[in-house]
Amino acid sequence: MADAQGASVSFDLKEVVAVKKMLANASLSSADRGRLLQSIGVEMEAQTQERFDTQKSPDGNSWKALAQKTKDYYNSQGWAARSILVGEGTLRDSITSEVQGGAWAVLVGATMEYAAVHQFGKEIVPKSAKALFVSGYGMLKKVNIPARPYLGVSSDDAKAIEDAVANFLGGKAGVK
Repeated sequence: MADAQGASVSFDLKEVVAVKKMLANASLSSADRGRLLQSIGVEMEAQTQERFDTQKSPDGNSWKALAQKTKDYYNSQGWAARSILVGEGTLRDSITSEVQGGAWAVLVGATMEYAAVHQFGKEIVPKSAKALFVSGYGMLKKVNIPARPYLGVSSDDAKAIEDAVANFLGGKAGVK
């Protein structure tokens, strides 16, 4: 999902076969289900934030490198140590999760208005001027921001979620 207010992905726990089997045999109260989903959401937030360090999408592909001109601009500003999509950390720090009521689902997303641009990529053109001013580049007729997916569930993420569900269910007395 992408909109002007951020970007998010929805992950249905029952899409993971092992989790589906565990949940089919579990008898959880509404409060227990909420706690389980909330803990999974927190785990998914951490997994998503880790992608800003690894600079890899959930499918394991490396993000497209910064353009040399962008690197040169960062160097000129004393920002040489900045990694892709991190800057001051605002996007990474905006990652949040929300339990979807009535479903076995957790919504994980970023709340920054530009989050979708980085998740999905975008060509930006001026709306009312002939060109855009971009620091380090000058005036441009358009800017192409490549997709650098950070939201989603990798196979390692799914395994961590399976483990979290198994641990949660194993610690619940009376869960069948």
